[in-house]
Amino acid sequence: MRAFAERPGRTLSREMLLSLAHPRGDEHFDRSIDVRITRIRRKIEAVPSRPRVLRTVRGIGYVFDPNAEA
Repeated sequence: MRAFAERPGRTLSREMLLSLAHPRGDEHFDRSIDVRITRIRRKIEAVPSRPRVLRTVRGIGYVFDPNAEA
């Protein structure tokens, strides 16, 4: 969540999120980011299955819109 809070409105790719989450270069799968996104959405979205605050940008990554209504 910190990566998104520091970069509101910017689309972050899975690769970028992995490098921010694991700066020491530990090997992790990009799908682990999807699991984290799902968990964050459960906490911040009014309807997690229809995200408005933390949206998916198909083929690119995820974007955090703090001004969207949860």
